[in-house]
Amino acid sequence: METALNAYLETQEATMIEELMTLIRIPSIGQRKAHWPDTHRVLEAMAEIVQRYGFQSEIVETAGCPAFIATLEVDPERPWLIVYNHMDVQPADEPQWRTMPFEPILKDGRIYGRGSTDDKGPALTTLHAIHFLHTQGYDLPNIQLVYETEEEDGSTHFGAFLDEVRERLHAPASILVSDTIFEGDHPAITYRLKGLLEAEAELITGTQDLHSGMVGGAAMNPLNVLIQALSRCVDARGNVTIPGIQEELPPVSPEEQETLSRTAEIFNLEKLIADTGNAQMYSGEALELLQRIWVRPTFEVHGFDGAQSEPDVIKTALPYAVKAKLTMRLVAGQEPKRVTELLEQCLQKVNPNIHVNVRGAVKGYMSPVDNLFMLEAVKACEKGFGKPPVFVGSGGTIGAIPEFERVFPEAPIVLIAQSLMSDGYHAPNENFQVKQLRNGMKTMAHYLSQIARLSTAK
Repeated sequence: METALNAYLETQEATMIEELMTLIRIPSIGQRKAHWPDTHRVLEAMAEIVQRYGFQSEIVETAGCPAFIATLEVDPERPWLIVYNHMDVQPADEPQWRTMPFEPILKDGRIYGRGSTDDKGPALTTLHAIHFLHTQGYDLPNIQLVYETEEEDGSTHFGAFLDEVRERLHAPASILVSDTIFEGDHPAITYRLKGLLEAEAELITGTQDLHSGMVGGAAMNPLNVLIQALSRCVDARGNVTIPGIQEELPPVSPEEQETLSRTAEIFNLEKLIADTGNAQMYSGEALELLQRIWVRPTFEVHGFDGAQSEPDVIKTALPYAVKAKLTMRLVAGQEPKRVTELLEQCLQKVNPNIHVNVRGAVKGYMSPVDNLFMLEAVKACEKGFGKPPVFVGSGGTIGAIPEFERVFPEAPIVLIAQSLMSDGYHAPNENFQVKQLRNGMKTMAHYLSQIARLSTAK
């Protein structure tokens, strides 16, 4: 197969790059209503691409941005596999961009542009792996592509979409996802994802702003009070201190602790710091950082409504209403509703009028690493990337995963990373390396062919 794969890439690599550039040129920012038409355009572009490779496709409207299904049945006797990706992208407003984010370029072996590595490039490598196997006569399961355009906004309507199309989807033997990141130089198979709680903490103490020289020290400043309350939620070391949170955390098994320790031994901490713009870390120990990212909850304050933000100006007024923009990354097993209750109880110990309004909530996910699909993914990564993979957790959240788990509870979910931290995930100068395109396509081809054999043998 390796010779055939190289021959395919020789003839199709330029096509893959051009298809990726076509998708990048569409600013499919599902978070912004002004770009909702672009979410339709990107799926229309994908429909044209997949139809060239033998798929039957349809765009499905939701209450928000649309979703997409494409089907390729190769043999009624073979099992079905769902391949999930998302076609929406993050905004690209950062001043550090050295290129135009939606005008892709190929430079020094990298395709630059927003969405190149998250998640349009990985989607295309998997598609071409399918096309390679199908046209070259190799084993291949029946395939259903499921794409959405709201992943970057929490997959708000994905669950309702799955419920609507459930009868049109074939029950999958497994679900394949390629929307995660290498945690170093080794390929990665992600077995754990964090959940996400997005909320606003609000405090109102009057009906109008007040002059601090007239009533300062007498009238309550809600910004002061809210900051005091928020400080009870996290300490200076980044540890969540909300009463009840730590006590209710699911335990880390000895087997998983061993996985953490093995990964820490090969984890390149210096590269992580460089890839994150020399960010200051809470620890200089790789193992502790991995524990923080994978298996400990987080609490972050991202900004305030009702607070002054004009540069170089201080207005001597007390606000009457403020909101803090908050997120918590939750570990698998934590219930967002319960965490919200504990958060509000903690804040209300400072002031009973503080209220927490949930903007979005996604559960975490954890997969057993010893199922047959995971074991085949290990072999495929070794063949495609030339190195054994590591099982990794992720501090990120994919809102579609808990919904897949709910609708298809018997189907193992396999997450194979094709992107690197240095590719600029959610950052300026996002890019997808041509070598990752090649290695990712090879990995997916090996995996899909093995899955077809595995499932047929069963």
